[in-house]
Amino acid sequence: MRKVKYKEMERIMIDKQTIDELEEDIIIRRGLERYMYARQFAYGDVLDIACGVGYGSYLISKNPDVKVVHGYDRAEKAINQANDSFSSEKIEFILGDPTQVDKKYDVLVCLETIEHLQNPTILNDLVDRCGINEIIISFPNKKTTHYNQYHIWDITEEDIIRIFEEFQCFNKKILHDSTIMNFVRIERKNYSPKRYQK
Repeated sequence: MRKVKYKEMERIMIDKQTIDELEEDIIIRRGLERYMYARQFAYGDVLDIACGVGYGSYLISKNPDVKVVHGYDRAEKAINQANDSFSSEKIEFILGDPTQVDKKYDVLVCLETIEHLQNPTILNDLVDRCGINEIIISFPNKKTTHYNQYHIWDITEEDIIRIFEEFQCFNKKILHDSTIMNFVRIERKNYSPKRYQK
């Protein structure tokens, strides 16, 4: 990357290539930041939906409260790279989508994914099917469908609350151009908070 020079009446002198490189760097750093934020709330058996090449599952696994992370993605190339780069005793990467998951998990991590789903309510079906009691979910907090061909929806906080109506939001964070929300299941009859158990 070229150096940015400061010249001429405090204006930044920069070229197109450097701007493109910096923009790509920011996008990568923001992806890492979202996972580093989510990591502090993860515990037990964690499901990372749309894990991509696995860097986020790896970051989550570094939390000592996490026993195992299963990263799912429907892209075979991404799963192959995840297995090559980040698999460990604590992390397993699986080729598949949310409709194929049927194991019990404590926490769902779903970052920058829901806006890609043809039917976002499949995530609610997933948490019910897998007995998930806590959700960490993020989505763009601005309109993106007009410039990102892969985004089907411009999701809002209200949409998320309606999708997960049996959950209560206990934390919300705006991180740059994303909203991250933490949810816990309202009905807690068979729910014991595993992070506090020995």
